[in-house]
Amino acid sequence: MSNIRVIKKDSRDALLTTLLADIMAGLSDAVATRDQASMLLSGGTSPGALYQMMAQQEFDWGKVWFGLSDERWVAPDHADSNEKLVHDTLLRQKAAAAHFIGLKSPEEDIVKGADVSNHALEDLPSPYDITLLGMGLDGHTASLFPDSPDTPAALAADALSLCHPIRRGAGETPRISMTRNALLNSGEIKLLIYGDEKWAVFEQARQQISNHQPVSHILNQTQTPVTLYWAP
Repeated sequence: MSNIRVIKKDSRDALLTTLLADIMAGLSDAVATRDQASMLLSGGTSPGALYQMMAQQEFDWGKVWFGLSDERWVAPDHADSNEKLVHDTLLRQKAAAAHFIGLKSPEEDIVKGADVSNHALEDLPSPYDITLLGMGLDGHTASLFPDSPDTPAALAADALSLCHPIRRGAGETPRISMTRNALLNSGEIKLLIYGDEKWAVFEQARQQISNHQPVSHILNQTQTPVTLYWAP
């Protein structure tokens, strides 16, 4: 049995307003309880507007630590870098005092680099209070892609590492992703998706666990509550 709550809104603006309020409430509860909060952030195009909204909130940001659910193995100032997205949209204005630990290490080789990243991630307070994820039409979440030979190891229930290299086909930029176990080491998971096509993928993936739809490993578990946020 899965533990999924679904929130639907008629517009993306309304959905992000609701998601923003829920995130800020979660961070506030964490700070009140343990005097710090931590959150894993999603990359991609969907959350940028949300991060800009978060940056405008009055909060004790110096007590908040951010990490990433996944990253492309590119320089942190590269246009495709999720770290760059976070710096450009979230770690500014009122949220400039928040702490951040990225996934990209200086190593050129992604396997060696993932080891360095694993050690760096030990400084990110865990369990994470909130993990924000997205989902692709192929059923991937974070950088857990169904077409990568590295994904099964990252999804394994006995995986010990926090992050794992994800290599795909020729011409695809290598990525690094938090493992299934790391993603589930959260107080709650918030999954943000838009559109009817992704809704259909979500409905299918929530039926059973399959490596062909890696997001199903997040949806079909009882360890960590999941809330789906959807708008057309």
